[in-house]
Amino acid sequence: MRGLILKDLYNLKKTSKFLIIWIVGFGVLFFQQNNMAFLDGFVVILASMLVTNTITYDNMVKWDKYALTMPVTRRDVVLSKYLVSTILSLIGAGIAVALCFAQGIYKHNLDMVEIFEATGLVLAVGFLFISIVLPVIYKFGVEKSRIVIFLVFFLAFAGITGISRSKLAKLSFSPLVKQYMDIVLQYLPFIMLIMTILIMIASYCISVKVYGNKDM
Repeated sequence: MRGLILKDLYNLKKTSKFLIIWIVGFGVLFFQQNNMAFLDGFVVILASMLVTNTITYDNMVKWDKYALTMPVTRRDVVLSKYLVSTILSLIGAGIAVALCFAQGIYKHNLDMVEIFEATGLVLAVGFLFISIVLPVIYKFGVEKSRIVIFLVFFLAFAGITGISRSKLAKLSFSPLVKQYMDIVLQYLPFIMLIMTILIMIASYCISVKVYGNKDM
């Protein structure tokens, strides 16, 4: 399992320079703005998408056929992709926190609670993105799934940037409803993380079944 994960991480060195350029470019572009959700969302979702690159590389060299001749099961191959995508999402979340932290210091409005809440929410969306995309890729392949990948990416990104705690707080509700909403919004990132982890487990089970029935 460790070898499968390291293989994917080494392969991603080819796209690391491209990723750094994108992060730096958009970081500079939106550094002057107060849209933390956009900065968080862009970095984390982009990092989550990188797992599709590893599958493309595997298909190019017909890696799966070779891997299954070794003491590696199909379940191990699928699990390695989910673990790699999780690692990449966490790395993206770490970078996003650092960027938002630097932005807060620069603009003199640093709010660590808000940063971690926003990052937790975005990380949950990143896990949800992975949970939807990977089973589709295992079923139809990367090339045929590109439309689905970009559609899910767009919807996830639009959801992150379009809905924020501050925007919801400005809506008019009765005092009782607002009280309950404040409680829900306070724990929303943690609730979403737990929910998306459960969804990710279900997604993994679906991917294992699909990949297990696939002819190599």
